[in-house]
Amino acid sequence: MQNYEQILQELGIEVPEEKKAELKKKISENYRTKADYDKAVEKRDEYKKSLDDVQEKLDGFKDINVDDLKTQISTLTTDLANEKTARAADARKVELDKDVTTFFSVLDEDGEKKYEFLNDITEEHYRTALLEELEKDSAKGKSIEEIFNRMITDNDGKQKTGIFVDKKQQKAQQQAARFTTPGTGRTTEPGAKLSMGELMKMKNENPGLDITQYM
Repeated sequence: MQNYEQILQELGIEVPEEKKAELKKKISENYRTKADYDKAVEKRDEYKKSLDDVQEKLDGFKDINVDDLKTQISTLTTDLANEKTARAADARKVELDKDVTTFFSVLDEDGEKKYEFLNDITEEHYRTALLEELEKDSAKGKSIEEIFNRMITDNDGKQKTGIFVDKKQQKAQQQAARFTTPGTGRTTEPGAKLSMGELMKMKNENPGLDITQYM
């Protein structure tokens, strides 16, 4: 490819030596080579093709109801958030149920269950009530024991009756279930009838004993 100097010479135009630098500068500032032009044309063609492709894709969406699409997206987003919240709540309930089971299984200093309910119905009632309390925002920062103790005590701070087995009375009854009547050497079974003297002696030796069963 000819440069501008060769082209000028062929046309019989002589550029003075002192003007060549200035001419070169002007040409560089105002004109492009054919290679530059070809690159520009190629880039233009690429832009046009990209524009045509985008327009074709847009034409494919021209029959779509945008408002309906937005509604669907909003609904799906809400459903996903609700499902995530539900899964988290279920996982929380499983953990709380494990914590309550462990809490009700704790043993006292004698190696016996600390919380021995009167019956299964009572235990299930307090298990359900305790789980409900633990799920409340008011339970934050409080221990299970603290919440449960508040449930089983009255306004004076005394433990409510009819919830747990009376272990002291239970032990007394177990100890008195079978013993030898003092002064007779005779084994007394619950329900046996004794004299008033024998009853008084038994009561003195076993203050926690229910003597009505021998009257």
